[in-house]
Amino acid sequence: MCVCMRPQQLDELVGHADAKMKARIAIQAALNRDEPLPHCLLTSGVGGVGKTSFAAVLANEMYVPFIATSGACLASPMNLRNALIRLQPRNVLLCDEAHRLGRAVAEELLIVLEEGVLNVTSNGRPIRLPVPQFTFVAATTKPEALSAPLTQRFGLRFHLLPLTPSEIEQVVRRAFEHWQMGVESDVVAGIAQRARGIPRISLRLSERVRDAVQASRATQASLQHLDLAMRIEGVDPIGLASEERELLRCLADAEPRAVSARSLALALGCGVETITTVLEPTLVRFGLMTIGVGGRRLTVKGAEHLASHHEDTRG
Repeated sequence: MCVCMRPQQLDELVGHADAKMKARIAIQAALNRDEPLPHCLLTSGVGGVGKTSFAAVLANEMYVPFIATSGACLASPMNLRNALIRLQPRNVLLCDEAHRLGRAVAEELLIVLEEGVLNVTSNGRPIRLPVPQFTFVAATTKPEALSAPLTQRFGLRFHLLPLTPSEIEQVVRRAFEHWQMGVESDVVAGIAQRARGIPRISLRLSERVRDAVQASRATQASLQHLDLAMRIEGVDPIGLASEERELLRCLADAEPRAVSARSLALALGCGVETITTVLEPTLVRFGLMTIGVGGRRLTVKGAEHLASHHEDTRG
């Protein structure tokens, strides 16, 4: 998401009503105590629902600086130490993809969160270096990958769900307002229909529609621009990309046999992890395929989708 379009306050954040209510109570209580916000765990079933934006809003509401890093960037204890020694009191430090933290890093982080110190060595002598009070925010789509001891250190936990179509429409309208571009209501609804409830996807699709508008020197986004942009992107009316439809075709061709993730990866020319973590989650959530002990199978709904959009999805 473009930084300039990120929400700055809880009132500007679309959706997530329960999470925002919990956050408001925790923030007001922390401000009244003149203390940092407790360490937070931000989770979601899918990426792109707004974990980073939510963490940045928490920092803004606490009137403190926001610092973002990722589990991959904190690959070693030294990386963690370098990040922590730069912290000022009450900073909010976000670690995106926290499930990628290494075991040694997670173990050292436990000590920091529990005791507020870093264990370092100077001239062969161990030193316990105090760390200023701060708020650590761990964001992940795989909370089960975090160790139980680490998970238990988070005082606040937020689970962010995909937005409703009407909420996604708010995100789309705000984007076009920011670009100072007119947009037909049918276009807003069409983008929301394809966004899967994910703000990041809705903004990406909105940008492609904006490109189509500007390329044609028009001043307002119409259904013609939406259709052109989605055809170029290969996105069908429910938001499936060409790779996802190709996966469904592989399942259809294999009927009635179940298909393994490895076989799908070979057929699509990608890695097994791409199949299991990128392509399949949406198809399963939409009820287009199932994953069982024997492998993957196409559902009736999946077969109907392939049949009804056969002509539109070959491009």
